[in-house]
Amino acid sequence: MVIADKIDANNGGIHYVELSDLQNQIRQKIGYVQQWVRVEIEAYREVRGHHYFSLIEKESGGGIAARANGTVWASSAGIIEKFTRETGVEIKPGITLVMRVSVTYHPVYGLSLNISAIDSSFSIGQRELEKRETVRRLTEENLIEAQKGLLLPYLPLRIAVVSSDTAAGYGDFVNQLANNEYGYRFNLTLYKALMQGENAPESIISALKSIEYSNFDLVVILRGGGADADMFCFDDYALCRAIALCPSPIVTAIGHERDYHIADMVANSYVKTPTALAQYLIDWVARVEQEMMDALAAVSRQISQRLISMDNEVSRCRTNVQFALNSAIHALDSSVALLEARIKAADPRSILGQGYVLAVDAKGNILKNVHSKKKGDEFNLRFSDGVWYCEVEDVKENN
Repeated sequence: MVIADKIDANNGGIHYVELSDLQNQIRQKIGYVQQWVRVEIEAYREVRGHHYFSLIEKESGGGIAARANGTVWASSAGIIEKFTRETGVEIKPGITLVMRVSVTYHPVYGLSLNISAIDSSFSIGQRELEKRETVRRLTEENLIEAQKGLLLPYLPLRIAVVSSDTAAGYGDFVNQLANNEYGYRFNLTLYKALMQGENAPESIISALKSIEYSNFDLVVILRGGGADADMFCFDDYALCRAIALCPSPIVTAIGHERDYHIADMVANSYVKTPTALAQYLIDWVARVEQEMMDALAAVSRQISQRLISMDNEVSRCRTNVQFALNSAIHALDSSVALLEARIKAADPRSILGQGYVLAVDAKGNILKNVHSKKKGDEFNLRFSDGVWYCEVEDVKENN
């Protein structure tokens, strides 16, 4: 296609073409190019079934050597699912892929790459490989499960928080705890740290060292959501090792619902977001409170049952004692009646009532034999109804 030059008579006769003509020249020179190319995903999004990529090549120093836009149209979107199914790798920023692309050039939208295939046999990018290497090293050092062996506190009230004081996630966490429906009060101590960037791992490690010998119930590491590139620090080997070796139990709440990092893997436990972590702690204390209330109710029931049992026992003892007392009193009454009968039977008045008399001297001394008095002495004979006053006329002994 031949494009005719135009002449600007007002500017010295400069030859020029229209922008669309230039774009057509570029498109003609590019022609049809289809090629397998290695790229790193800088950004990725899906809109109405179409998948849009920002693809880059990095220099050895970390700078950007090349950048292009790529698209997987909805009609070809099955290659995304196929790649994830075959490799178990989620397509996201930071991973390196080999893609088959066709190069197109549009006068309005410029250069773009239409992606028609993704090579599943190619590994996942350098960063993902580094993550796998980090997991391998921590596994060999028996650090993946180290935090899991720490006992969680019964009540998590004194909490060390590692976060940025300006992070929205930290603010959400604090507000959620402060405004909990139960009125619980948590004692929070913030240890400031960078939560993204190259210096973040060292900053967080420094905070953990400051906490190491403090008396906290729990340590939490908080960061709200953000770009995936901002979260790379939580896969850092040194940071994950420091978390694993921390003598206090650590709970992480890093990023969005979809995020999961090696820091989460080595922590004692992890929660998806700072807000979810705050609710987790509130529910934890509420569960303990309910356990205590249940235990108190159980103790109260046991005491009540014990008191009822003791009351019943006292009643039985009272009944038994009363029965014993009644039996003893009845026995005593019988004994008293018998003694009384015996006493009555032995009472001289009873004997006298049977026709016997009692011989006594003037002083009332009983005369027991004939020699008690002699002829001429006076004595008395007592009857049941009176007394005879007598004098001894003579004394005669029995033969």
